[in-house]
Amino acid sequence: MKTLLKLVGGLVALLVVLVVAGGILLGTLFDPNEYKQEIQKLALDNGGVELKIGGDIDWSVFPWLGLKINQIQVNYPGKPQFAALNQAQVAVELPALLSGNVKMKSVVLDGLTLDLIAESPTDNNWSAAQTSDAADSSAAEPASDSSSDTSADASADSGAALGLDIESIAITNGQLTYTDKTADSKVLLNDLNVTSGKVVTNAFFPAQLSFKAEQYQGGEKQMTVDAKLDAQFFLNLAQQQYQIKGLTSTLGLQGAAFNGKTVPLELNADITADVANQQVSLKGLTLKLANLAANGDVTVNNFAKPAFSGDLAVASFELNALMDALGQAAVETTDPNVLKAISLNTKLAGPANTLVLEQLQLKLDDTTFNGQLAYNLADGALALNLKGDSIDADRYLPPKAEGEAASGEASGSGADASATSAKAGGERYSKEPVIPVEPLKGLNVDATLGLQKLLISGLTVNNILLDVSAHGGLVKASKINADLYGGTVRNSVTLDVRKTPVAMNTKKNISNIQIGDLLQDLAQVDRITGSLSSKSDVNTRGRSVYDIVNSMTGTASVNMKDGEIKGIGIAQTICQGFNTVGSLGLNTEQVDQSTPFANLNGNFKIKNGLVDNRDLKAELDAITVKGAGQVNVPASNLDYRLGLTIEENLFKQTCSVNNALEGVEWPVNCKGSFDDDPAQLCKPDLSVIEDVIKAQLKKKLKAEVETKAKEKVEEALQDKLGDEAKGLLKGLFN
Repeated sequence: MKTLLKLVGGLVALLVVLVVAGGILLGTLFDPNEYKQEIQKLALDNGGVELKIGGDIDWSVFPWLGLKINQIQVNYPGKPQFAALNQAQVAVELPALLSGNVKMKSVVLDGLTLDLIAESPTDNNWSAAQTSDAADSSAAEPASDSSSDTSADASADSGAALGLDIESIAITNGQLTYTDKTADSKVLLNDLNVTSGKVVTNAFFPAQLSFKAEQYQGGEKQMTVDAKLDAQFFLNLAQQQYQIKGLTSTLGLQGAAFNGKTVPLELNADITADVANQQVSLKGLTLKLANLAANGDVTVNNFAKPAFSGDLAVASFELNALMDALGQAAVETTDPNVLKAISLNTKLAGPANTLVLEQLQLKLDDTTFNGQLAYNLADGALALNLKGDSIDADRYLPPKAEGEAASGEASGSGADASATSAKAGGERYSKEPVIPVEPLKGLNVDATLGLQKLLISGLTVNNILLDVSAHGGLVKASKINADLYGGTVRNSVTLDVRKTPVAMNTKKNISNIQIGDLLQDLAQVDRITGSLSSKSDVNTRGRSVYDIVNSMTGTASVNMKDGEIKGIGIAQTICQGFNTVGSLGLNTEQVDQSTPFANLNGNFKIKNGLVDNRDLKAELDAITVKGAGQVNVPASNLDYRLGLTIEENLFKQTCSVNNALEGVEWPVNCKGSFDDDPAQLCKPDLSVIEDVIKAQLKKKLKAEVETKAKEKVEEALQDKLGDEAKGLLKGLFN
């Protein structure tokens, strides 16, 4: 046995001597620079790339199999150069390699330059042009999945037996450029440096990365990033498990978007990757951007179709402090104490290929929203369900500038400007498209938004619900609901931008809103009360306001009941009018300055912007108002006739009306342009008034004539017959 061991030992010693001697002879007798042409030919034949070696090649064989090569350039035939290297240096210890381990000296890559150019989505300079044969071959590859898996497993098994021991890795003076000619954009990484400590398997080792990045769009620099990353790395090649512990990364962001400011961004985490089981976990993830801080834990399973789990939280922050750090203008609000506390908490979940934020809670000052958000990574579909409690929107509106006109005055100014434009020969309604077709076609969204209570413009609105879906250009707001002032609003809108022209349908249903309370809160106006209900179903076509106005077609109805018009005494006005024009002796001082009404309703037909009504009716106590006519919205004019009929003695005894006026319709004609003075737009039809007065005067005159004739006859008979005839005459004429 001892003799056998000595023999084996002798053979091993002899082998070592032979290897050492061979290495010395190879290093002495062979010059690798003489084989540059052969090496370049092998690269072209086997790798399909054109390799140019401009510098010297140095090598050693034993005990280190080492290689140092200088001035390398690589490109695919007929395409621009995509890679260059100033110097590469690597050395492997042969005895360790023979024992199944990789022991190396420092690995050095200096002056690595990658210049990647995308001419189009299918044409670039870092991959060979695909021939038809290659395409056929790639199409046939799925049939050999089992053999590929076997090969991959074999590769994994062989890799698992290796152990790494590298003194250090250094990538210095690197540069990477990515140019996308289709998007006219470019990303440039300069001063790319990677350094490490001793690289080993199954133990942590340190490594650092730094670079400066620039992003261009249309030749203009948009952003620069100065980045530094530091972490401890762990490699388990046998199990294909990798860890990054204590990752600390700092980035300094600069660009036009930040108005000259440098924005610091910090990202820290512990990362574990199990490639064999397709799982990546980020623990203790923290992200800091100015006063914005987010933290959480995230796990991703299945790299092909990721499934997420974990949690994420954004601590409460002040928005304007963040805006200032980003070089942006502050958000001005009516209440300076809002936007001070914004936060978010959520759980990450969802099926494969979908990121779901469940148990989502968003806080905006003293308002809380709860719900869920889901994003499909495959098709970009977004689903949102968010419900809030209460918000005072007036606090978040921009403050009014000093001396700013009231909203009514501002709208009046806008109307005047529109009228001036129309009178000057311009179009009242703009023909510029206001409906964005392409962005709407790209939407893939289902959203449900709710709010228990909203305060806005002095109004209180409850139980708001918005239900919207948008897919491929068909946008449906199936529910636009709210409860307010004792009534309900139930609206819906459908917009179809798949068609040309664009088609839109709007349905509105308002029920029993107390209009008096609404106007009181909205504009502090106490002029009218009543329960308002209305319905409409209108179709339009086109993208501009002009198109929409000129194509409006549909139906509408309105009903108001149990109300009162305050401060406008229709009875008082009528009494004064009668008294003035007819001297009929009416009592006008006792009439109340208000007009109660029992019911007001009407139905409208709309065709191409022409609104036609034939049955408007309002019951104002003892007066009935009827209306009929047309409003031409595209032409901005109206031709409408109102008729007021006194049904009985006006307001009982408060304004006595001669019986001759009862049942007579008193017409008011409203005709002209929207731009005309409203006071001059509607005028009474004086001819009817004149006819009534003439009839009344004739009746009065006839009575007076009959009375005088009677008196004459009585006097004549009395003179002839004497006093005895008085009693007889009295009975005759009475």
